[in-house]
Amino acid sequence: MMFYTEYDEISRADYAAAAYILTDCCKRFPSYSELSKRLAELYDASLNSSTSLGTWDKRCTSVRASILADRYALEGEKLEEEMCGLLCECVLNPNADNGAFDEQVTALMRSELIDTIDSVINDKAAYAAQNAARTAFVGEPQALSPNGTHEQAEKVTPQSAYKAYRKILETAHIEIMCAGSSDFSAAETIFTRSFSVNNGIMRHDICQTSIIPSPLKSEPVYVSDTMPMEQAIVRMYFKAPDVSDKYANIMFVMILGGMTMSRFFRNIREKQSLCYYCAATGSFYKKYLCAYAGVQPQNIKRTQDAILSEINDIVENGVSDEDISAALLEIHNTLTTLYDSANAIGNWYLNRLPDNEITTPEQYWEEIQKVTSGRIQAVAEQYKLDTVYTLSGGDGE
Repeated sequence: MMFYTEYDEISRADYAAAAYILTDCCKRFPSYSELSKRLAELYDASLNSSTSLGTWDKRCTSVRASILADRYALEGEKLEEEMCGLLCECVLNPNADNGAFDEQVTALMRSELIDTIDSVINDKAAYAAQNAARTAFVGEPQALSPNGTHEQAEKVTPQSAYKAYRKILETAHIEIMCAGSSDFSAAETIFTRSFSVNNGIMRHDICQTSIIPSPLKSEPVYVSDTMPMEQAIVRMYFKAPDVSDKYANIMFVMILGGMTMSRFFRNIREKQSLCYYCAATGSFYKKYLCAYAGVQPQNIKRTQDAILSEINDIVENGVSDEDISAALLEIHNTLTTLYDSANAIGNWYLNRLPDNEITTPEQYWEEIQKVTSGRIQAVAEQYKLDTVYTLSGGDGE
């Protein structure tokens, strides 16, 4: 289950804490140990929840369950029915009374949330990404950590977390997705019945599912941060608010820095030995590309120039047949493994939600094979430098 909500006046940490609490216990199993015991009885089934920046650039409160298919049950147990019912119990009947979650559960989840927020400082790549986003996406949801700040987390109370939980139920755009070998008729029946009951929930101001491309700054912004560290991290954001060729855009990012033998890897890491890693990611829907690298401080400027040079080369000359073949091979290998995992199948279709038409992996493969060097070149021409962020020990050029 995915609950999409807008960022609003309620603390981001309250929403994150509420998500944690939902799969820690419920009315039927009011403690983590009781809930865990029940999950263990269901062939080691699992429940988990999280808060993230999800599809449509909204907050996504995700509540997931996994279980064996009924046909594998040793004694004919209705595992799908039981698990879907338990999932609904956690979401719709949490361990709460009088407008507040359980005090002890809230205290534990608050502590875990604070640890999660504080742990980012120990992951330099995550810390750089979080700080860089504040500049690259200023004024947009992507600039904000879905977990909130340490200060917000310290202020989470049973009442404030419950208020966020109610806001989720009342205003969220809800997507329920099932993936696996079942026909999910039992799941459909249970979810329909559970969510058709009012439960005192008045739905209103439902979150709108639309994406606004990230605007390109009039001039690139340069930001440098320092902290005790021997290496350095470079993050460069490029934006193309009007790019419309989705499949060529995907190929452009792949060839540039999104695959094993990308141009960044071959030319910047291997040939020039400028960095430990150099890769690229991006969002067609948000219309941005991020190139990132781990470097020695003395190579910061040279790496930035090399990244710009690779993009400019594609703008001027397009890409080779070998580049396209390598990208297609990597994409094909990824697509062929999707059906090995129910989670991968679910994520595939979840990521297709912003499209006007949901495409299967097979349809996607048909379209991606049609991309030409000229189409990739046309996409590359639209990307302009927006933000350059560096994190180092302060000894770079």
